[in-house]
Amino acid sequence: MDSTGKEKEAIQLMAEADKKVRSSGSFLGGMFGGNQKVEEACEMYARAANMFKMAKNWSAAGNAFCQAARLHMQLQNKHDSATSFIDAGNAFKKADPQEAIKCLNAAIDIYTDMELPKSSLTEHFITDSKAFLPLSVIKKKSESVSKAHTVWNQQSMWKIHHRSQASYHNR
Repeated sequence: MDSTGKEKEAIQLMAEADKKVRSSGSFLGGMFGGNQKVEEACEMYARAANMFKMAKNWSAAGNAFCQAARLHMQLQNKHDSATSFIDAGNAFKKADPQEAIKCLNAAIDIYTDMELPKSSLTEHFITDSKAFLPLSVIKKKSESVSKAHTVWNQQSMWKIHHRSQASYHNR
């Protein structure tokens, strides 16, 4: 299927997900499987986002991931919500850097709220070399400057380690 077909399919999937969300909010929908419908809508938004990515429609992919993130939060799935916000941020990086920053900040807020250990927080954010956050953003989200520098140093060490491994394997 070409990118236009993927995009059309993604738009249709988004419409179906929207419909599920609306029906889950009704009185009868809430009584009969409201959460299940919201969970299904989360999956549909994520699938649509991935289809938009294949079509290289980065803004639509970011928006779909954001929809999934909000629904995960509604379901109290904080980790899934933060992961979806990171996916949205990575998609928006290619189209709207300011929106990418908002999404990554939302993920940081969720992880901070979850009170993950500092090493775990760094692990979640450093999935590839493109996911590094500026020191100023880390400082803003950290309780102290020294903690921010620790996270920054961990990111730097991770980047150095993975670059050296990549150059070793590319020989």
